[in-house]
Amino acid sequence: MGETLKARLRGAFGSHIGTEGPLARSGAGLRLSGIDLCDPLRPDQVSVLLDTLSQSRILTLSGQNLDAFTVAHFERFANHWGAPLPHPSNFKRRDKHFMEDPELLTGEERPTSHVNAAFPGQLRCLPGAESPAVLVVANMRGLSDEERKAGPTLTCGTTWHTDIEHQAIPLNVSMFLVHRAPARRDAPGGTWLPNRPLTAPPFEPYFEDSDPELMRLRRTLPLNGETAFADTAAAFAALPGGEQVRLSRIRVRRHSYTRNEAEPVPLVRTDPRSGIKSLHSPLWCPRPPRQFPVEVDGMSAHGSRAFLEEIEAHVLQPEFRYDHVHMPGDLTIWDLFMTIHVAPPTLENIQSLEDARLFYRISCKGEPSLTLPRHDSPEWINEHIFLGYTTPQEVIEAH
Repeated sequence: MGETLKARLRGAFGSHIGTEGPLARSGAGLRLSGIDLCDPLRPDQVSVLLDTLSQSRILTLSGQNLDAFTVAHFERFANHWGAPLPHPSNFKRRDKHFMEDPELLTGEERPTSHVNAAFPGQLRCLPGAESPAVLVVANMRGLSDEERKAGPTLTCGTTWHTDIEHQAIPLNVSMFLVHRAPARRDAPGGTWLPNRPLTAPPFEPYFEDSDPELMRLRRTLPLNGETAFADTAAAFAALPGGEQVRLSRIRVRRHSYTRNEAEPVPLVRTDPRSGIKSLHSPLWCPRPPRQFPVEVDGMSAHGSRAFLEEIEAHVLQPEFRYDHVHMPGDLTIWDLFMTIHVAPPTLENIQSLEDARLFYRISCKGEPSLTLPRHDSPEWINEHIFLGYTTPQEVIEAH
């Protein structure tokens, strides 16, 4: 981080704030301490945080007091970065067309209810976690006697991706508020999870005929509940100048879960605040097998896959990888244009609070806003935000 940016941060928040970074060898990642987000932010404070993320790609504001800081404060903060988008997992999945007639989960169906039932009297979700814009990321629920007897199970994590990159206006940031992170480290090798090859779904069938070295890079995932990132800005900067020019001319068509008439968009994006160039979601098919593969303009389907998997193998090299350690009270934001990420393998059906992984996630799109409430037009909201959602005024005014 440059001295000018550090001086701006201290001028906006006070000389007491701490800075740690870069956290990754690629140059990404910055941890700031001493910033209390219970209070509303001033425009100058928002501006310097926006500039900080545009330089660091991943930004953690650590040490939020979870006895005072609520998920409502978190959602208010998110509004500065863009318009929060309701998450599909908060709605009933009756069939594959459930988003055409969405219905919110209620009562015991809600993720908050599952968490609250897991360790009665010991752990509850923070207030505000039932907002449609908040995804509760948790590995716990109330267990039956049979499940308790069987013990914890291991999931294999997700595939590398960025969030909702296929829409006309993609998401620009996602963020976690960390409530609990795994504390147990007594598995072989000092890790939370057994250190064994990850060969089960969801890695098949998408990966089944990929290059073995690319498979190895994809499956090198953290074992302690960290979120794995790859820095696509640093990966782009490491390419020869001629290759950067060639990739800057590439246009791709990204599809959702139907083969829609997607408009071609640039593979390389320039950050409007920092001027840093990055590869935006350089992946052939981020969510197999549900999502249709990406098409590169001027290439066949086979050529598109070969081209994008070669870039993916470059991006997933160790020098661009970073496994982010989560701590309770952390609020971590990542730029979705300059990174890709993956959820780690996780223990489910846990029976100890030491194994609890409980985060709250919000994702945003659109322009940042130095002041609140936001002033997105009703037409823009209806076209680009699921269900026309806007954060309620009482959340913006949360104390």
